[in-house]
Amino acid sequence: MKPSRSIAIRFLAAVGCGIASAMLGSAIAAADGGPDLAAIDRYVRSEMDVQRIPGLALGIVHGDRIVHVQGFGKADRSGPDVTPQTPFLIGSVTKSFTALAIMQLSEAGRVQLDAPVQRYLPWWRVADPDASTQVTVRHLLYQVSGLSKATGNAYATNGDTHDSALEDRVRALRDAKLTEPVGMTWQYSNANYWTLGMLVQAVSGQSYETYIQQHIFDPLQMRNSYTSQATAKQHGLPTEHRYWYGFPVATDLPFDRGGLGAAGLSSSALDMARYLGLYLNDDRHGATALVTPAGAAELQRPGVPTGVEGVSYAMGWDVSPLHGVPTVSHDGSGFGSHANVVFVPDREWGVVVMENGENSPDEFFGSRRMTSIANGVTDMLIGQESPAPTSSSRSLWVVYGVVLGIIAVQVVGMARSVRTIRGWRADPLRRPTGALQIGLRVGLPVLVSWSWALIVLVGLPRMIRAPLPAVLMGLPDLGYPLVASAVLAFGWGLARAIWAIRTLRTAPPRVPRPLNGATVPAVLERPRPSRAPPPVKETRCPPLHSRRPRLAPRAWFCGTPWSASSS
Repeated sequence: MKPSRSIAIRFLAAVGCGIASAMLGSAIAAADGGPDLAAIDRYVRSEMDVQRIPGLALGIVHGDRIVHVQGFGKADRSGPDVTPQTPFLIGSVTKSFTALAIMQLSEAGRVQLDAPVQRYLPWWRVADPDASTQVTVRHLLYQVSGLSKATGNAYATNGDTHDSALEDRVRALRDAKLTEPVGMTWQYSNANYWTLGMLVQAVSGQSYETYIQQHIFDPLQMRNSYTSQATAKQHGLPTEHRYWYGFPVATDLPFDRGGLGAAGLSSSALDMARYLGLYLNDDRHGATALVTPAGAAELQRPGVPTGVEGVSYAMGWDVSPLHGVPTVSHDGSGFGSHANVVFVPDREWGVVVMENGENSPDEFFGSRRMTSIANGVTDMLIGQESPAPTSSSRSLWVVYGVVLGIIAVQVVGMARSVRTIRGWRADPLRRPTGALQIGLRVGLPVLVSWSWALIVLVGLPRMIRAPLPAVLMGLPDLGYPLVASAVLAFGWGLARAIWAIRTLRTAPPRVPRPLNGATVPAVLERPRPSRAPPPVKETRCPPLHSRRPRLAPRAWFCGTPWSASSS
């Protein structure tokens, strides 16, 4: 037998054995009541195809055992494949690490959760001096300090990487106005966790980065987890992607060191599986306990309602039911990356899903398909049927259609305005006269244009509770067209008003015309519709020799000259 043929046969045999082993393992797992990992992988791949996700990492843990870690897709267009060791930005999942650090310091007796923040940061304050003294550490953990979401998003596009970035960010809160009374209403605000990160730094005497590395990453052997984006890039951090009309586009986004305590860490699927095992294995990793069971339970305890039915907020975690089963979860949505962590304490299952893309329009206006992947995997782990493949959100495409439709109407309106004002110049009889007509033809279009500009440039950021640069960075396929439309509306509204007023104030053009040796306005030369002269009624006149009595002079009937001598 030829060597090449022998190698081919061995290769096919190995592939066949591998497939058979995988199918057998899947069947045994299903028979034992375990998860069908092959089905889970197929589900994840199908979602990646439908959503055009460039790269994804999946981790599944059961109790103290890592059951499955897998990488899918590419870290970038021409780079390596995603692996379980590939670090991803985890966004707001960082908040659970910050809360864990606070609990560690609390159990060490260095922080009291119900003590005011000013005990540990004497200089900390917000715009209201009285409220500044009332905010406690627990208020920050539960996001009931009164700090708003808009305040937490104010620096979303900031790229400050100085060593003092965190402290500078927290000190800037001295101008922040609370939008709710302290301790009364839940408001998701990154500003709460900026302050907690600074508190970790102040109490421990270490930088936030050093504390997280030494007290969480190292004990859990999270060797592919980083507090610096620059370091993570050196170890294979995937390229981030933003979505334009459903298609991912590679992008290079700034790293905000000032917001590190709220959304700045990166980790791999393997490391995050170890992290979830901490919460599912009596709060320890091997022989290492980072917090006591009571401390871990306090972190996961529902603290305050979020306003969404069935959803409460714990310390850096959301607590909600999934098919009637209590789950603890959190998502981490960046501008170009996405992460979801879900664990089911009663069933001891944990799932982490991380992607190097963020479809912010779909997450904000659509069906949140990226977030649904982790929930779909969790469904399969707790015995639910495999979720049906998701589809593009109709509501999102309605939003796209409305935005593009507004721009189309705007362009058509501009073209009509040009024709109208040119018509005023060429034919002054078409010009509006009187205050009412001028207000409707000149003032109203300006009002409409400027109102639209105000809605986009001021109203939209307030609705999203993020500054305009963040809208452009997070929703590029909606933000840029809208802002361009708003700027055009404002500029064209002003230009149209000036042009219209100047046209109305300009005297009509005059052309020479002989009329008693003078000229007349061109308006007099407007062609009038020609009218035929009225038909002349024929009048029969009696002959002069007629003997009929004349009822009136002959000239009355016949229009001929008449005089007394002619009778």
